Amino acid sequence: MEFEFLPTPHIFFGPKQFHKIGALVKELGSRLFIVASGSALNSPETRETFTVSTLKQDIEFVTFLIKGEPTIEAIDAGVQKAKEFKTDVIMGLGGGSAVDASKAIAGLYTNGGSARDYMEVIGKGSVITYPSLPIIAVPTTAGTGSEVTKNAVILAEKEKFKASIRSPHLIPRIAIIDPRLMCTVPPSVTATCGMDALTQLIEAYTSNKAQPLTEALALLGLKKAAKSLPICYKEGQSLEAREDMALASLLSGICLANSGLGAVHGFASPMGGFKFPHGVICAALLKPTIEANIKELMKVSPESVTVRKYAKLGEILSEKSYPSISDAHRALIDYLGRLTQELKIPTLSKFGLSDSEIDIIAEKAMKSSSMRYNPVILKKSVLREILQQLP
Repeated sequence: MEFEFLPTPHIFFGPKQFHKIGALVKELGSRLFIVASGSALNSPETRETFTVSTLKQDIEFVTFLIKGEPTIEAIDAGVQKAKEFKTDVIMGLGGGSAVDASKAIAGLYTNGGSARDYMEVIGKGSVITYPSLPIIAVPTTAGTGSEVTKNAVILAEKEKFKASIRSPHLIPRIAIIDPRLMCTVPPSVTATCGMDALTQLIEAYTSNKAQPLTEALALLGLKKAAKSLPICYKEGQSLEAREDMALASLLSGICLANSGLGAVHGFASPMGGFKFPHGVICAALLKPTIEANIKELMKVSPESVTVRKYAKLGEILSEKSYPSISDAHRALIDYLGRLTQELKIPTLSKFGLSDSEIDIIAEKAMKSSSMRYNPVILKKSVLREILQQLP
């Protein structure tokens, strides 16, 4: 057995950990460039805590707002503004988009060039060679786990494609996961972010690159998510449930960084280019993609470890035992269908997809970096079938 395990940031997890932000910034520098979403910046809990903590440490800061998905143009503009401010520390505050943007800006600050140069698939093949500026990641949603990964996902609007800038230099120095910052996240965002975390845990667990450490962490995260995601959706102020989902998201990031993902996230790159919300993509595609994976695995490798893994997931998520593997597989599929309905995930049909767009997405999905870790090879015809049955 051989495997690698990437380092994680220094993780501060738990309620009120954000109160340490001033002292933690001061350990790294004194001129802070904050990359944030509007909702995170305007949250009274975040703003008041940050103001008190940084005033004590005499820290200068400026803010850079990320609206929606970070684009190439937004990243390049952020780098320019950070250089004008002469920052020495960068903080990502908000959902995955803000944290990803902070990582990309920190990397380009020291390596030069445009975000496009470093992006997978569409880029020039440039590599992040020099250490980035120190990054402090503060997620305010439980979804992507970007606070512990080495990649930053960027939208190329011209190509209608989302791709990663990927480097160990982009792993944040510090990650502050404070579930209190997540208690005001609205139900719809809680649901879609939570489905992203759930998808990452399942895909990392069943990845062809899975290894003992990520398998154990993924199962822990899945148990937490299964228990608490519906509670977070219905009772957003439940700190215990928010804590569970914050941990599930954190573990999903650690798992994907070390084991990769799969076909759902393979679809997500091109579909994100068509402005489909990422969490909605994951929620809509998880059930049909797992069905397709199981079907193909039963054809080519019915005795495989992954076939048994999907059965184990069915038992864990439904909290029942089954007399056969096929019954456990059906329980997994049924669970995902019920959960999507319970969380009132919007259907993708309202966005509309033409036959030609389905073809483009299937073609681009096959080239996605995530697709190589899917537990079974899915032909383009199968990818088309998955897209054609979307709700």
